[in-house]
Amino acid sequence: MFGFDVENRRNGEPRTRRTRLLLSYVPDYIVVIVMAAVWGLLSRLEPFHRDFSLTNKTIQYPHKADSVPFYAAVLLSFAFPLVVIIFWTTVIRRSFHDMNSGVLGLCLTLVLNMMITNTIKNLAGRHRPDFIARCNLDTQNAESLEPFIGLLTTSVCRQTDKNYFWDGMRSFPSGHASFAFAGLTYISLWLGGHVHISDRRGRAYKSFVALVPMLTAMLIGVSRTKDYRHHWQDVLAGAILGIFMGWFGYHQYYPSPFNHSEDTSIPYPPRIPEDEADGAQQSYGLKPFGNVAGDANESGAVGSSSASGISPRGAAANVSNGEQNRYMAHMNASTGSVYSQQYGSRLGPRPPAQAHAIGNSREALVNPYGAM
Repeated sequence: MFGFDVENRRNGEPRTRRTRLLLSYVPDYIVVIVMAAVWGLLSRLEPFHRDFSLTNKTIQYPHKADSVPFYAAVLLSFAFPLVVIIFWTTVIRRSFHDMNSGVLGLCLTLVLNMMITNTIKNLAGRHRPDFIARCNLDTQNAESLEPFIGLLTTSVCRQTDKNYFWDGMRSFPSGHASFAFAGLTYISLWLGGHVHISDRRGRAYKSFVALVPMLTAMLIGVSRTKDYRHHWQDVLAGAILGIFMGWFGYHQYYPSPFNHSEDTSIPYPPRIPEDEADGAQQSYGLKPFGNVAGDANESGAVGSSSASGISPRGAAANVSNGEQNRYMAHMNASTGSVYSQQYGSRLGPRPPAQAHAIGNSREALVNPYGAM
């Protein structure tokens, strides 16, 4: 695809699994970048010119400066989540696959949101609350312009700056709100999954970690109404769209943070399955985290054999046969194998979220950051 062979080099020799894995994601980034450029150009197209009335008080507010400029919204909704994901996955998690999934999911979320938002803005052509101020109407003759029956057209406006004037007809939905809620909903879900917010232990700080980004998105949305840039319906529609796109983009790469049958901090399997020669410690690029001594016996006691940290290969490599059998029986009886049959025979099921909680009666696996 896109002119290169993922499987083989130019000399015909097969590529390593790592190289094939990296190349398999290149088309995704190319598509995301191209689509971002294409749909970003929609902001320069002429929107639909909706007729209006001078008796409509909702479009007669003064023009004010933005409390939150768009570049600030980009920093809060894209740059901040990006830094969090990269820092967590490179310094704390040390997982390339987790970083790639997190970054690609964030980019996909925001580009899809941009595509829908900009398209609807131009098609709807709804006037902003400060539209009359942008129109530069001849106020001295305004009364004579208003027809007894019917509406005015934009031909009565004397504004010469087309971009400034056209932007006054892009009120629905709010781009600030949709962009903020898309990026910050995504990072809220991502953080919720990585701190194991659904571990059923009710740790208060996890709620703040996961929901503070949503508060930031709300503040950005409210600022658009007090700056007279949007009607409240525009902000509400943008928020709903952004939340849905954040949820949609996140679930392309990660399970729900409220899933109790698997580890919510581990992304879905990579496109290139692990080879047998890769060894049990590779596990999708997740490096082992510490050592936990002990095998769990039937009574839940911990023995003396070693166990390397978290691994998507599940209990098969790190726990006793009795614990493994109970775990597999639970998986088969409740949710079944989490991975597809293609991966199941080689990689096994994902570990349950309970395997990473300190204080569990079966401490076969312990994830240092999963116990937070």
